[in-house]
Amino acid sequence: MLRHLGSHLWGHVRPLTAQQRFLSVVGVVLIASGIIHGVIAMGALASGDDWLGPLSWRKPVVFGLSFGMLSLTVAWILRLMPHRRWGWIPTALLGVFSVIEVTAITFQTWRGEPSHFNTATDVDAIIFSVMAISVLLVVLSLLLVLIGVLVQFRGNGGERLAVIVGLVCLIAAGYIGSDLISAGQAHLATTGSVPYEVVFGPEGSGKLAHFVGMHLVQFLAVLAIVSAERRRLALVALGSVGGVATFVSVTVTAYAGESWLAPAPAVGALGVVGIVIALVALALSMRSFASRPATLPPQSPQPQSPMTVG
Repeated sequence: MLRHLGSHLWGHVRPLTAQQRFLSVVGVVLIASGIIHGVIAMGALASGDDWLGPLSWRKPVVFGLSFGMLSLTVAWILRLMPHRRWGWIPTALLGVFSVIEVTAITFQTWRGEPSHFNTATDVDAIIFSVMAISVLLVVLSLLLVLIGVLVQFRGNGGERLAVIVGLVCLIAAGYIGSDLISAGQAHLATTGSVPYEVVFGPEGSGKLAHFVGMHLVQFLAVLAIVSAERRRLALVALGSVGGVATFVSVTVTAYAGESWLAPAPAVGALGVVGIVIALVALALSMRSFASRPATLPPQSPQPQSPMTVG
């Protein structure tokens, strides 16, 4: 089954155009960087280094993996849209500035300097400014992709729902990230030091909310790809309900300044129910995949000529 699942997934995500191949290469490179630095981080942890804090090998790991998966996900989304030359605008913005963001963070870690909120020297301040601009342009690229999806989309109903819900949550995660930056800068202005950990209020984990919103799109993409055709839309809808409920729960808890381990009862219940619904959707999707014959995956619509003007 695993071999069948692997070939099925590859058949649906294999890049077909130069834009998709570009983002796929970017994604693979960034994920490889995250994995390599993960090995370094394990060695550092064994030596007693801190996983958290402003200076940690954690940052090249999580940022490399996250931006790598984002690039691969958008490459998949582009397969479901008509090929247009203007698609190079969001493609280039996402690919180039994802690399710049991860490179800046990794460079600072190797220098032994905090990457975020560090304005101790002119070099540090310039790097932090470049990082902020890079994130803004990545969010802009996602907005352009979302507009393109809403205007013209060639996937099925389940794929459309997965992409729209996932992109909206991605952009919301970007907003949460901007609030994290604001909170960190406020701490820097007040204390003159880089914050050890940025939280909302006493214990609100904005990072967890940011993480859930950023990666919900990958979860929904899996549901859309592996679910049997006759149940695809229903299972993606079920997964969307569960995922969004979880995202809302952790976001409300974060902005309330409460720990995600001790949320308000109603909000905590919403999160638990959301996780259960999402897991049920995943289990039913895998079951529907396992029950169908091992056939070649349906091909996505072939891209139009790169000379097509849209």
